Amino acid sequence: MGYAGSPAVAAVGPAASITALATVPWPLPAGTVVVDTRPRAVCLRRSVAGGLCLAPGMFLGPRGRLVSWRNIRWLLGTMRLTGTETAVVAGDDATADDFVAGILYIAGQGRVEVAAHPLTAWLARHPRATGSGTTRGVFREAIYTAWPRTRLIVLRRELQRLVRGGLGAYLLDGRPPGRYRGVRGTRPRGGHIPGAVSLPMDDLGPVSAAKAVPAAKTRPVIAYGARPYESVAYFARLWMLGVRARVFIGGWRDWAAHARGVAMQRKNRSTAPSHPVEVLAAASAGAALMMLIWRMMRRR
Repeated sequence: MGYAGSPAVAAVGPAASITALATVPWPLPAGTVVVDTRPRAVCLRRSVAGGLCLAPGMFLGPRGRLVSWRNIRWLLGTMRLTGTETAVVAGDDATADDFVAGILYIAGQGRVEVAAHPLTAWLARHPRATGSGTTRGVFREAIYTAWPRTRLIVLRRELQRLVRGGLGAYLLDGRPPGRYRGVRGTRPRGGHIPGAVSLPMDDLGPVSAAKAVPAAKTRPVIAYGARPYESVAYFARLWMLGVRARVFIGGWRDWAAHARGVAMQRKNRSTAPSHPVEVLAAASAGAALMMLIWRMMRRR
């Protein structure tokens, strides 16, 4: 979801094509549609009149993988989108809003705006704007003609070549610090892509974005999260803050699963247990060892 202070980082890049709004504009300007990211049942029951029900799950397949861009563009056509509209993305979950906004922008949507205010609360204050949401049709009712922005996508092999060649890009890891350090690694491994800088999505704001990417003027910025859902959401939030990043959509899960022959990094950390359960387990193991030694000495 957007930030009211996004314009403050305009110096990081030119005017963003994914922009943050304080709230859903009403009445809607001509050529504008509302994209409701809440669960389908909630959207169909009550949304902005004529709002399009596009929950994140409609873009994701098994194990959280992103469906093909061909299928995404077909889906957008079944929602009667052509790509020329201004899409105002709104919902009750910030990450869901950012993810859908990122998908729309990469797919080629002309202009994408993200409303910061929760949609359910906005509907309660604008009863005359409410109606039933609309969902996809059985057949494609429009042709999504917008040109996809494939240049914004970094494929795994391209990123592997960059890492092997010394990483001529500024790589941002949007996962929590513990995941970045490998303390609580995601399956199948923990750590981070070599050369990546930790800038957690939860801490991302105008000040951190402006300070964390001074190299953006001379090197391309590549963003990634844990999985496609988090990676695309992180990418969209960076764009709203004026950071012109590309995105490694597969994220850490994809990298870790295919990182054969490519280095992986973990931050040095103490081997001493830090979690209460680990401490208890270590204490129990020590006590058992002492008991075993005492019994052996008694037998002598």
